[in-house]
Order: sequence, then C-alpha cells, then structure tokens
Amino acid sequence: MKMTILIVMGLSACIGFTATSLSAQEKPAQKPAPAASGEEHSHFTKIPATVEEIWKEILKQQGKLASVVAKKDLGEAHDHAFAIRDLVKALPAKVASENKAKAEAGAKEITKLASDIDKSGAAGAQKATEANVKKMDAAVVALQTSLKTK
Repeated sequence: MKMTILIVMGLSACIGFTATSLSAQEKPAQKPAPAASGEEHSHFTKIPATVEEIWKEILKQQGKLASVVAKKDLGEAHDHAFAIRDLVKALPAKVASENKAKAEAGAKEITKLASDIDKSGAAGAQKATEANVKKMDAAVVALQTSLKTK
C-alpha cells in the first residue's frame, strides 16, 4: 500500500511538472510592461531616418532626462540617458564623411556620460546625477556645434 501511494505521488508530481513546463513553453514572449507615464520601459531606442530628426529626438530626450532628475526620479534617468547615447551613436553613419570623426568622438564621450548618469542614478546620488546631466548637456551642445547643425 505504501509503495502504491509513493508511486502515485511520484507520477502526480511528474505530470504536474511536465504540464507546467509545457504551459510555460506555449506562452508567447511578453512585452515589457508600460511605465507609469504610459510609455514602455525599454532600452531600445528607435533611430529616426534623418540627422535633423535625430537631433529633435535628442533634444526631446534631454528634456525628459532633466524632468525626471528634477523630480528626483533617478530610477528613470538611465532610460533617457541611454536613449540620448543611442541616438548620438547613430549620427556617425548619417553625417557627412568629413564630420564622421567628430560624431564618433562626441558619441564616445556621451556614452561615458550616459554610463555615469546610470551609476549615479542607481546609487541615488541626486547631486552627482544632476552634475552628470549638465556634463551630458554640454557634450551634446559641443557635438551639435562641431557638426554645425541646429
């Protein structure tokens, strides 16, 4: 009798485990949940087709970054910093060949600053994050000036 109960329990556990595994495999991959603001919380930035549109999006992301830092919502700062980074990294492929080296140098600097914003934001360091945002703003302006686009 004890042996029968053990076998039944073992088979039940196997069936339950197999059903759970199969059920998990059948579910489609879920998209990230929307953030409270209604936007998706994602680190994938859509890159516009033209240099002018990229600059518009960079300026938009800078505004969002400044806003979340001003609200002391440092957990969201990295999203906007990385969006700016991704947008700037797309510039070298889209600018005139004589500006490619300038765009690459600017992208390298802004990539480091985005990482700095991520680290200071994750640490909850408000003043350091504000300082890093100011540095990024200055780097974006310097890049924009060097590429002579506004």
